[in-house]
Amino acid sequence: MINFRRLKLSDLDRIYKDKELSPLITTSYKGNSFVVVAELDKKIIGGVSGYSMGNTAFAKKTIVKDIEQRSVYFDGLMRSLIHFLELDGLKYLFVEGGNPLYSAIGFKKLLGTEKFLKMEDEKIQAHFNGKHIYWINVKEFFK
Repeated sequence: MINFRRLKLSDLDRIYKDKELSPLITTSYKGNSFVVVAELDKKIIGGVSGYSMGNTAFAKKTIVKDIEQRSVYFDGLMRSLIHFLELDGLKYLFVEGGNPLYSAIGFKKLLGTEKFLKMEDEKIQAHFNGKHIYWINVKEFFK
């Protein structure tokens, strides 16, 4: 059975010893860190980590092991992250990369003309190097 949940203290040793998953917890971030994990039959098969600043979250590492139905677990992981961020009161989530699953979930490509950017633009540009930035309004996602 699959379970998407926040990282527990007891997960740290298992993740740290797994070379594929360890970047989830060994990367340092500038704001309040978060990690959401995907657990299949009590084994962690993936996770997403990042940080938040103000009402904005930045997902920086997303890892799902190479298993059957990988894209389904990736989708569930991102939707779970959005849910947890909404519970935490955050408004926007930004990701970098061209994974087509982001669009399928509801992320929009950042064009630079979005109205909310007037308040957030400097923060966003400072946290991403690439041009493929996608965003989603966390508060509106489940409505």
